[in-house]
Parts: sequence; C-alpha cells; structure tokens
Amino acid sequence: MKKYAAALLSVFLVCGCSNITPNNEKVEASQEKLENMTALYTGFAEANETIDNKSKIGVWAYYEDGTKEFITEGWTVKEPVTLEAGKTSEVTVEYQGLESTIMVECSEVDEASFKAESQSPDQSDLEVTHSKWYGKKLTYTGKIIARVDDKDFRGYMISIFDDKSYVCVLDFNKEFDFKEGQTVTFWAYGLGRVESKGLFGKERSCIAFKAKYMEEA
Repeated sequence: MKKYAAALLSVFLVCGCSNITPNNEKVEASQEKLENMTALYTGFAEANETIDNKSKIGVWAYYEDGTKEFITEGWTVKEPVTLEAGKTSEVTVEYQGLESTIMVECSEVDEASFKAESQSPDQSDLEVTHSKWYGKKLTYTGKIIARVDDKDFRGYMISIFDDKSYVCVLDFNKEFDFKEGQTVTFWAYGLGRVESKGLFGKERSCIAFKAKYMEEA
C-alpha cells in the first residue's frame, strides 16, 4: 500500500498541475455560428491566485440557431490577473473572436475563520459526490503514508478514514514540512477527484486537496 501510494504521488507531482484535471466530462464546441458567450470562473478566489489559461474557467456559448452549450476548452484569458485580498478583479476571456469579462471578488478570510468554516464530510459523501466539494473548505486528520517533493510544490498522501484509503494533499507554496508517519490535521480547499496517467500508462485517481493550513495532530 505504501509503495503504491508513493508511486501514485510521484506521478501526480512529476506530471504537474496542468496534467491533473478534475474528473468531469469536457464538452466539445458546436459547429454552429457563435452569436454570444458568457465566461464563468469556478476556481479559487483567494489572494495571490493567478487566473490564466490554466485556470478553471468555462464558457456558455450561444449560437445563431438558438442552441447553447458549456465549453471547457478553446478559450483564452486576454491578460493574466493575480487576485488581491479585499479587491474585485476583472478578467477578460476570449473565445472564437468574442470576449466576456468576469468580475472575481477576492474575500480572503483569516485563519480562525477558515478553520471554523471547514467541513468534514464522511467517506462515502466525499468519494461518491466529490465534485460538489470542489472549492469548499474542508478539514481532516490523518497519518502521512507518503511524501514527494517537486520543484514547484510538495505533496502528501494521507490516510484519513482507514489504512486502505487515502487522499492527496498538495502544498503549492511548500509552506509545510511534515514527514512520513506523522499524524497531521489539514485545512484545505477540495479539488474533487483528480486523475493522471500512471505507471505503464494506467489511469490513477485520488481525492485531492489544496492545502491552506497544516499542523501536527
């Protein structure tokens, strides 16, 4: 189990964030003529978060024949924007010659409030309905069964329910320094189920979190 978890975590880190995608269906663009579009940002609205072409953005595309569809690929951010605490930023998204401006409010909360607002859904709720927890404040306590360091971020595989299940906690700022075997409590944003090509081309998946705070339990 430990060897498998370490290998899986290595794959996540080596592939990098751009190749770790939420486990949802991507909608392809229609061949009809585009009449209008509206962009939506569904990523994290926290300080120092940069919104660019890798961000979680979707586009409602409206066509001349009266149909519409939700697009998750093919759009571009006109100019990357880094969010600032307490401020609202404008993000312009382009798609097939049209533009849509998103207003993103960054209402950063302090540590005490973040922890107080964090939830701990049970195992079945977290694993079966993982997508509804994307971007939500969550907290769990568990034992670190593997750690891998990458030049861009640090990752931990943590057993939070039992010895046979684990989650991936990603520390993008490399703020925390815990070792394998330690028991920690983490407060984080949910990333839902993420997947990446594993060893020998096999798909590997894991419930993932973006760490906000971590401490030894």
